Amino acid sequence: MNHSIDAAEPRRLLLATDLSAHCDRALERARLLAAEWQAELAILTVHEGPDVPAEVIGWLDGDREQHGAEAAAQRALLRDFEGSGVTPSLHLADGPVADAIPATAARLRSTLVVSGSARAETLGHLLLGSTVERLARTLTQPLLVVRQRARAPYRRILVPTDFSAASRLALETAFSFFPEGAVTLFHAQQGGMEALAGQTGADAAPARAECVRFLDGCCLPAGARARLEVVVAAGSLDSLLARHVQEHAIELAVIGLHEQPGVLRVLMGSTAERLLRGLACDTMVVRAADDDDDAVGASPPRPG
Repeated sequence: MNHSIDAAEPRRLLLATDLSAHCDRALERARLLAAEWQAELAILTVHEGPDVPAEVIGWLDGDREQHGAEAAAQRALLRDFEGSGVTPSLHLADGPVADAIPATAARLRSTLVVSGSARAETLGHLLLGSTVERLARTLTQPLLVVRQRARAPYRRILVPTDFSAASRLALETAFSFFPEGAVTLFHAQQGGMEALAGQTGADAAPARAECVRFLDGCCLPAGARARLEVVVAAGSLDSLLARHVQEHAIELAVIGLHEQPGVLRVLMGSTAERLLRGLACDTMVVRAADDDDDAVGASPPRPG
C-alpha cells in the first residue's frame, strides 16, 4: 500500500566541516542547496582532541592559539556567505566525529547532513573505512557526500535499484528533494552478460517489467515518470554504475542502504564503502529503517 509523502525540500541542513580548504566543495554545495531550498544551514566543526604529547599540553592549558585560529576561520566562513542570502549558524563540538555529527543533527532537527570526501582530513577520512557504516547506522537523516564543485543545482540524478524497500526510499527521496531533476532508475542484473540481450532486447523484458512493478509501488509526485528514465544492464553493480556516471555526466547518485548481519549493504551485496569509493559524482546515502527493510511503499525522510 502506498503512503503519502511531503513533496518538499529539506528545511534544515547540517554541514560537517573542519573549516579547511579541503571542505570547500562541500561548503559550496551546502550554500547552494540552502539558497535553492530556502533552508536553514548549520555548520559543525568537531575537535577530536590532541594527537601528540605537545598537543596534549596545549589542550590541557587551553590552547589560545588554536581557539584564535578557529575564531578566524569562523569569521572567514561568514564572509564566504556574504550576499548569498544564507546566514549559517556555527556549532563546535568535542569528541569522536562519528558521535558528534549524529548528536548535533538530532539536536538541531536537521533534515540532511552534508560532508566532503577529502581522504586525508578529519572530516574526510570518516567516509572511508568503518566510520561510514557507523554513521549510516546512527544517522536518521540522509548523508550527502560531496566530491564535485557546486556549479549548479543537481539536474542529472541516478538511483540504483534492486527492488528493495531501501532503493524505493532512495527513489522517493530523490524526487522529493530534487523536483526539477531528471532521474535515471538503474537496475544491474547480475549473472553475466548472457543474462541480457541488450537494454532493448527480449531478454531484458522481465527485468523491465519488474522495474514497472517497482515504480507502481513507489510514492512519486504527479508527473514524476515523465522525467524518469529506466536503464537495465547486466554485470557488476559497482563497475556499471561507475561507467554510467562518467558516460552520462551524472551529478548525484542517491543510494539506499539496508543492513544485513554485520555490515551495511547497498544493493546486491555491494558495501557502502566500496560504492562511495568508486563513484566520481556526489553521493547521497539514505538508510531504510530496520523494520522497513522488506516493506512496500516506505516513505522518504520527512522535511524538518
